[in-house]
Amino acid sequence: MEKKITAICLIIALLEGFAGLGIEIYSIRISATYIGSSISITGVILAMVLIAIAIGYWYGGRLSQSTRTPREALLKAGFVLSLSAVSHAIACIIQLPLLAAMTSSTDNPIVAAMGVGLLYGVGLAFGSTCIPLITQFLTLQYESQDHVDAGKNAGMMVAVTTIGSVFGSTVTPILLLPYIGLMSSLALFIAALATSTLLCTRLATYIQNKDADTKTAKPSLHYKNYILAMLAFITTVVFIYINKVDTGYQTSTGAWFIGYSTYEGKTAVTISDNPTQSTSSCWIYETKKNCHWYGEITVQGIKQTSPASLVFLGGAGMGTPSEVAYHNPDTVLTVIDIDKDLPKIIEAHFLQAPIAKNIDFIGDDARGYLTRQNDLTYDFMLIDAFQGRFVASNLYTLEALTKFKATSKFIMANIIGRPVTEHGYTQTLFKNWYEVFGESAYVITRNNSADLQNLMLCNFACPNGQKLSQVDFFNKNQKVHTDDLPRLDKYYYHSIESL
Repeated sequence: MEKKITAICLIIALLEGFAGLGIEIYSIRISATYIGSSISITGVILAMVLIAIAIGYWYGGRLSQSTRTPREALLKAGFVLSLSAVSHAIACIIQLPLLAAMTSSTDNPIVAAMGVGLLYGVGLAFGSTCIPLITQFLTLQYESQDHVDAGKNAGMMVAVTTIGSVFGSTVTPILLLPYIGLMSSLALFIAALATSTLLCTRLATYIQNKDADTKTAKPSLHYKNYILAMLAFITTVVFIYINKVDTGYQTSTGAWFIGYSTYEGKTAVTISDNPTQSTSSCWIYETKKNCHWYGEITVQGIKQTSPASLVFLGGAGMGTPSEVAYHNPDTVLTVIDIDKDLPKIIEAHFLQAPIAKNIDFIGDDARGYLTRQNDLTYDFMLIDAFQGRFVASNLYTLEALTKFKATSKFIMANIIGRPVTEHGYTQTLFKNWYEVFGESAYVITRNNSADLQNLMLCNFACPNGQKLSQVDFFNKNQKVHTDDLPRLDKYYYHSIESL
């Protein structure tokens, strides 16, 4: 019997840890659509989550001090678990309107990330509160034995909930999000918390209360636990089913959103990893051409250089490489994108046709792949990797650009920025490009305004390009970005208010 009781307690801890870290991964993913994705944003959300878990452990310890019977400890643990499920159910209902409101009210992603952490942190704090209470239960349950090792019980519970956390943090991005989606994953986590509540409360009904004064117990408390847990799960499932919330097509590394429109009287489709900020590609079915300005400029650059082999760093929806491939079937194209599942989304929902046969798609980190395959060379390279509207900064360090210079003769890069000397983020990209390519560095602006816009960088005299050294919006005194100084991330946050 003792082993069975201990096993049930460990299952509860495992489920709580699984749900807790799974919800953390979920919160990072769903918030990325609204506030972006970067090391700093992830770090802030992670910090808020850890603070919430720490508060839960602390408060659970305080509750344990006033707990005198095993049954009472279990009922309290079941109650806080039910509150955790309810908190996450409420978060499920209000999360998207709240994220949209935060995006419209503040341009500071750090503040928004703190809001995301608070939104999900309340439920995580309630969940972690159960661990000290269950530890207290095990200690009280077997205190009549000759030797009760409270430290062993505590270590065992923390170890198992940590294993559950590991399980949640790995299974969620690899299996759950890509195959069942964001909202269904959240429902699964709430179901895990509800199951923990039921196990905890059910176990309490089988434990003989050692307190002789059973009148001090609250016999209705376990019904509250059942009702709250089931209400949280049912509310979540019903809300998801009725509202049909669009969270995009999930993959193991991101999410893609498809939209339809018209372009010059023709049916067009767009794809984006962050529809609140930008679109990655625009495609016209009738002509099999992309309908973005920067895509058109890239195609002109390719025609000008007449390359036999091309590499695209970042799939960007595959609009530009698909146009080149369809209209130049003898040209060899390589597309490197970190999202291995991108081709499935492209074929089923964007192109609605197979990817061109002369495109070789490689699901890998672009810089890492080219570094490992250091004997590869290409005639033309396009750098078009984004996180929302900001570039993948590891592709724009001096070290990375120097490597690309040795890999390809002609290089173009698509960035989003402001052509003004005061905008540090844009100037850092300009400066790095100039440091590597010198007087061969060119820039193309969509218009002459200081508006946020797509800017094209070239290492050759590309169509409509201006020498970077000669434009008045380039600050030559800007510091450079190296692997030892992640200046792009710094300028992302220091300059976002001006975007």
